[in-house]
Amino acid sequence: MITISDVAAGKIKDILKAEGVPNHALRVSAAAGGCCGPSYEIMIDDKSGDGDTVVEKNGAKLIVDSSTAQVLAGAELGFVSDERGEGFVLGFPNGAPAGGSCGCGGEESKPKSNGGCGSGGCGCS
Repeated sequence: MITISDVAAGKIKDILKAEGVPNHALRVSAAAGGCCGPSYEIMIDDKSGDGDTVVEKNGAKLIVDSSTAQVLAGAELGFVSDERGEGFVLGFPNGAPAGGSCGCGGEESKPKSNGGCGSGGCGCS
């Protein structure tokens, strides 16, 4: 199952508080992908549904549907802030999901909570 880094948990709580919905959660879902495999959407959600898994860390909640949970098995939701901007990233310490190949931007040298396709993407220089 997916895990949440301490930094990402703090950001989730900050974002939900700023949006005026501190009791909501973030939802991550996988969609058909391109050259890097699946793409992911992260949105605010107020409830989980049948088959959803709720992952919680330090009071921050992440909702994952069953098909996305299979794709993200072993991943970690992190948060990065660097010269390219800031945002949530999915790190895959055990390798990218099947069908994906990442490696742009030097993610391999960063801690596992700060790497993955979301922080670089294909075709980056």
